[in-house]
Amino acid sequence: MTEKNNQEVEEILSDEVIKSYHKKRKNLSARKKDRFQEGMKIWTCFYRLNIHRFATDYLQLNLYPFQMIILYLMNIMYSSCFICARGLSKSYTTAVFACCRAVLFPGQLILISCTTKEQSRNLVREKIGKELMKQSPMLRREIADIKVGTNETCVYFRNGSTIQAINASENTRGLRCHILVIDEYRMIQGGFDTLNSILKPFLNCVRIPKFKNNENSKYKNYPSEENKTIYLSSAWLGDHWSYDLYKEHREKMLKGEDWFTCNLPYQLSAHHGLLTKKRIDDIVSSENMSDMSFSMEFEALWYKTNDHSFFKPSDILPLRTLEYAWYPPTTEEYATQKNKDMSKKSYYLKPIVKDEMRVISCDIALMDSKNGKNNDNAIFTFFRCLPKNENYIAEVLYQASYEGAKAKELALYIKRLYYDAQCEYIVLDVQGNGLSVLDELGEPTVDVERGETYPPLKAMNEDRYADRCGYANAQKCIFCIAGNQKLNHEIATQLKTSFQNKTIRMLKNQMEAEDIIEGYATMSPQEQANKLLPYIQTSLMQNEIICLEYEIKQSYIRVYETGKNRKDRYSSLSYGNYFIRLQEKKLKKKKKGSSINLW
Repeated sequence: MTEKNNQEVEEILSDEVIKSYHKKRKNLSARKKDRFQEGMKIWTCFYRLNIHRFATDYLQLNLYPFQMIILYLMNIMYSSCFICARGLSKSYTTAVFACCRAVLFPGQLILISCTTKEQSRNLVREKIGKELMKQSPMLRREIADIKVGTNETCVYFRNGSTIQAINASENTRGLRCHILVIDEYRMIQGGFDTLNSILKPFLNCVRIPKFKNNENSKYKNYPSEENKTIYLSSAWLGDHWSYDLYKEHREKMLKGEDWFTCNLPYQLSAHHGLLTKKRIDDIVSSENMSDMSFSMEFEALWYKTNDHSFFKPSDILPLRTLEYAWYPPTTEEYATQKNKDMSKKSYYLKPIVKDEMRVISCDIALMDSKNGKNNDNAIFTFFRCLPKNENYIAEVLYQASYEGAKAKELALYIKRLYYDAQCEYIVLDVQGNGLSVLDELGEPTVDVERGETYPPLKAMNEDRYADRCGYANAQKCIFCIAGNQKLNHEIATQLKTSFQNKTIRMLKNQMEAEDIIEGYATMSPQEQANKLLPYIQTSLMQNEIICLEYEIKQSYIRVYETGKNRKDRYSSLSYGNYFIRLQEKKLKKKKKGSSINLW
């Protein structure tokens, strides 16, 4: 290298030049850092105010316009209440909101209260752990861990935020959060008492950002963030406490306070293809979908009883306390238990106790022999009646519907239930088609599937019905009901009295049953549906009864259905209850040490 080149290198590498270079670079970096930080402040502020944009811009989620509006309102309101139709993907929208808040607000504690433990696990495991994380690589980077177990269902974020899913119960006391989301809030046991004593105290804490921790910070007196409460539910009964909460939100919203509520009907789902027209038509035409049920579940409208309603929601809702249903054994279960103790075939059916009585009550409807159609269902209700002092507490453990059957088929089904549940009595509606079923019950019945022959059974309360059975030694166990104006009045008023006296108990809601049924989470969809069916039938019966109206004719009450509503399940329940209350007279005599023959 020449002397000239050496000199040039020395000049280039001189301390002054190097220092000057690094100074310029440092200044440039500082300006870039400042610009970056300033940009972060602006965008963070923007996204915190427009959380729906964060979901679409940063998390790259594809959302429908109504979902974006819901996210925005969830975020800016102090308290919000969304009444959603079935199939509106509210669990997905809730999960998106929770994730956005967790990312945007470090150290954010979010609690989502679900109706059941399985629902809480599903929200974290399926909606966040699988669906959202699959859709958003950016969300995957933000999440540190997901834990779904018996004692913990939680999403942990790298910035210290958490999303914890729980079910509202006493063992959740002591938890803390900044945002409380209550899914299907109408299902909260205890209503406002549980809400005020267990759930709302979760919000007794404040998120403290790091910039407020420094005593010398100019932001130390910056106002604290307001915690938020979000209520989600399908519509329900206007006489229920959940309607009062909805109404509170509506009234405060109209006054201009930062409270919000809205009703989101099925048309939103239909518009965006979440529900097809064919699916909606199938739902509308379903035998089990009454006008009332469709109005609440799909139109997001609250149902309020009127002055013509004979039974009120307050009559029935407190009676739904039973956890375990009874399930008749399947053909396979029967075969494996054949020649063994019958009680082992009866799932969740306890051994008979002293003075216990078991009854199958039947409202009969047959297939029309002319056109092969049937407008009504045959309904079968199983009562387990437990003595309490001089009364029976009637537990309705099973109800099933049978559509389009013939008399011989129904007789076989009744005898199966009768023997499987170890019943003493059958209550049978013998008006019209019921007589043909009575005649079939009075004959030996061959059960080809089970390889059994059931003996003939006969009427116990009227000779004209008993004489229709040609077997003198047939067991007298069928109580026949032939309705008339006076009898129908007595049946209706007796059911009303039993409701008021709380001498009837029914199964809990099907959503609660998901936590009650052993091994439910690991069952196949078909198995789950079969296990939930008695609980669903109970809900259908409840809605059917509430929809019944009445009139008074010649001093007698007549209960009747309107529109698309039915009263098959009401009839089956009320007939059985009427018979049980008659049997109480027998029980009272027994308690007093004498005997009585009612028939």
